[in-house]
Amino acid sequence: MFNKPSPDIIAFLNKNSTNIFLNAAKNFITLLEIAEIKKEEFYQRSHKALIELYAAGHNLEQVELKYSGPNSNFDNEKLFENKNAGYISQLDKDAFYSEVFDPIEDKEAESPVQGWLVDDFYSIYRDLKIELVKIDKIGTDQAIEDALWQLKFGYYNHWGNHCINAMRALHYMWYEGKSSV
Repeated sequence: MFNKPSPDIIAFLNKNSTNIFLNAAKNFITLLEIAEIKKEEFYQRSHKALIELYAAGHNLEQVELKYSGPNSNFDNEKLFENKNAGYISQLDKDAFYSEVFDPIEDKEAESPVQGWLVDDFYSIYRDLKIELVKIDKIGTDQAIEDALWQLKFGYYNHWGNHCINAMRALHYMWYEGKSSV
């Protein structure tokens, strides 16, 4: 049964920074779920979507936990419906790039590791989609609050890293002539 969220949750959802973030997340998901798209259009739109998503994630405020917490338990596997069209996996060798996993802690790293746009896009997509389902489909105070908290936490600790890596790789692919685009 879907209950109307409490006034404090509604107030957080109505914040400009929250709306901008949720729209950026939905735009990214929508882009990945397009079945047919030209390579050039995908590069342009995905790079722009990642930039907007990262900036919006940076500006998303941290929600104060009142209704959820460490004992909140949501079945993410059940919530996740993968409709990713998988276009990024068709980029073949262009989907691979070099990176230093942690450029601050790995200063002494002997060599870079291989990054993969397929993994970056999928990780971002999955993280965002699960939390948006909590907000849109479950809609309880606990689910919405937990989703908003997880989205900001993921920005700092998971999908934000994938976003930065993908933006950097796409920047070089698109602007530095590193691909046939």
